[in-house]
Amino acid sequence: MAIWQPPTAPVFPRPDALDWALKHVESFGDTIFLPHAFEYKAVRHNWTSVRDWLSQQDMRNWAPRPSRRLLASKTRYSYRYVTQLDPLEHLAFTALIYEIGPQLESIRVPQTEGVVYSWRFATAADGQMYDSHSRWHHFNTRCLDLAEARSCRWVVIADIADFFPHVYLHPLEQVLDRATGHNPVAYCILRLIRNWNALVSYGLPVGLAGSRILAEAAISDIDSSLRGSGRKYCRYSDDIRIFCRSEGDAKRALEDLAMLLFNVHGLTLQPMKTLIVSKTDYANRFATSGERIELESLTEKLHDLLEEAGFENDYEEEIDYDDLPDEIREQIDSLNLVQVLDEQIRASNLDPIVVRFLLYRLRQLSIEGGVRPILKNFNQLQPVIDSVMEYLASLRDVSETMRKRIGKAAIAAARKASSGVYQRLCLLSLFSSGREFDNEERFEKLYNEFGDAPTRRELILALGRARATHWFMARRQDYQSLEPWSRRAFLAAFSCVPADARVPFYRSLRGGADILETAILKWVADNPFSSSAPP
Repeated sequence: MAIWQPPTAPVFPRPDALDWALKHVESFGDTIFLPHAFEYKAVRHNWTSVRDWLSQQDMRNWAPRPSRRLLASKTRYSYRYVTQLDPLEHLAFTALIYEIGPQLESIRVPQTEGVVYSWRFATAADGQMYDSHSRWHHFNTRCLDLAEARSCRWVVIADIADFFPHVYLHPLEQVLDRATGHNPVAYCILRLIRNWNALVSYGLPVGLAGSRILAEAAISDIDSSLRGSGRKYCRYSDDIRIFCRSEGDAKRALEDLAMLLFNVHGLTLQPMKTLIVSKTDYANRFATSGERIELESLTEKLHDLLEEAGFENDYEEEIDYDDLPDEIREQIDSLNLVQVLDEQIRASNLDPIVVRFLLYRLRQLSIEGGVRPILKNFNQLQPVIDSVMEYLASLRDVSETMRKRIGKAAIAAARKASSGVYQRLCLLSLFSSGREFDNEERFEKLYNEFGDAPTRRELILALGRARATHWFMARRQDYQSLEPWSRRAFLAAFSCVPADARVPFYRSLRGGADILETAILKWVADNPFSSSAPP
C-alpha cells in the first residue's frame, strides 16, 4: 500500500531545473544505449515556449507520453531492456531529479568516509549530474588500500544480479519519504516510475542518469547495515567488496550480505561474479604487474589494465579514457588497439566493456583501422552495436567508396534474421542524420520490409535526408496513423519536400499538433531537410 496520498497543491517543474535538464541531455544524452533523439534540437530551437509549457504542467496529473522500451543484447546470450523516454517526459523527470537529488544524496554514507563511490549527486553548470571526482578508479584504489591493511586477510567480491530492473518500489518509496520529508516532487517521481512499469512494483529504467541516484538511495540501508557490521567494505553501484580477517569471517560476511539483500530488497548475487579471495590473489588480480602484462595477449593486457583502473564489470557507462590514471593511459597507448579489437572479434566470448572502450578510444583518435574487421563481423558485435555505430558515424576522413561500403554492410546486417529491433535501429541510425553513407535507393524497400515502429522511424528520417519527396507526398494524408515517435520523424523529414508543397502541409497542421510537434514544425521551418547541411 502506498504511504503517500497525492499532494493537495500543484507540483510544477521549476524553470531553472528545466534549463539544467536540457543542458544535461545536450551534454550527456538522454540514454546511453540509443541514438540521440533529434527532437532535442527542435526543443532547443523553441526552448522558451517549451519550457513555459512544461513549467505549467501539474506533475500530479501528468499524462504518460509514449516511451520506447527495447530488448538489447548484453552479452552473446543475455539481454536487457533499455528505455528511451518521450523527450518532454524525460526533461520533466530530469528536472524533478535535479530538485530532490541533494536530499537523496544527504541520506547516503558521506563521501568523505571513502566507502561508497558510485553516482555521488553533484550537479554542474554543464549538465553534469554526478561528481566527476568519484569514479571507478578511485573506488579501485581505495579497495587496494583496504586489502593491503594488516587486518585484512581475505576479500569478498560480490556483485548484485540485475540491479536496476529489480529495485522494488516500496523500499524506494519509504526512503524517498525519509529523505525528502514527504516532498510532493518525490511523489510525482514515483508516479512517473509506476506509469513506466505499467503498475509492476519493481524496476528502474536502464540507461537513464536519473535512475542512478534513485537506485543508490533505495539501497542506502544496505550501506547502513554493512557499516554496522564492523567490517571494512567499499561499494560501487552493484559491486560490493568486504575486507575480512579470516576466510571464515569472509564466508559469514557473504552469507550476511546475501540474506540482507534478499530479505529486504528481493535481490540476489551474481554466481559467476561473486567469490572470496585471499588478499594476495586480490592484489594480483587488481594491481597488474608489468612482468605479467608482457606475457599476455594484447586483449588480456587491455583487460588487465582496465581491471587495474577498476573497470571489472559491464556497467551502464562508457569508460572515459581521460578519466583513467596517467600510468594506465600510457600503457594503453602502447598497445595496438586495432589488433586488440580484432582479437576480441575472433574470441568466442566477446568482452563488452573492453570492446566499448576500444571503440571509444579509436573514435577519439579518429583511427580508421577498426572499420574492416567490423564490416566483416557485425553479427558478433551485437552486444556493443550502439558503440560500433557511433565509431563508424564519427569517421570523417574515410573515402567515399569506403563510406558506401560501410552503408551497404550496415544494411546487410540489419536485414539478417539474427538482428533484433534494437540492433536494426542502431544500424540504420547511420543514415538518419546525414547522407554520407549513400545506399539511398534501398530505403523504400527496407521500409516495406520491416513493420516495427523503431526501424521505420529511422528509415523515415533516412528517406528525408535522401530527399525522397515522392515518398512523402504520397503519404502525407496518412501520417497521423503513425505512432508518435514515427509521426514526429515524418513531420521533420517532410521538410525535404519543396517549399511550395511543404508550407501548405505544415500550415494545415497548426492548432492540431502538440507542443513537441509544434516545436518540430518551427525547427524544420528554419532548418529544412532540403537544405545542403543537416540541421
